[in-house]
Amino acid sequence: MAKQSVTVRVEPELVRWFREEAHIPLGEAVNEALRGLQQRLLSEQLQQRIDRELAEGEALVSEADLSYWDQLSDA
Repeated sequence: MAKQSVTVRVEPELVRWFREEAHIPLGEAVNEALRGLQQRLLSEQLQQRIDRELAEGEALVSEADLSYWDQLSDA
């Protein structure tokens, strides 16, 4: 995955608040938020892939096959 560079204008008051009130560096907070967003995006992409592959897999099974397997599992 290619890294992208982003330029952000940071207000001095925001930096002060993070330093004095939040007790965490602003850069660390931003990095942590970006990691969380990345994990959420990867999770959503994985779920979409699973859903798509399940739908494709279900389409490969005929109704007759499903009925046959249902009969076997009921026995």
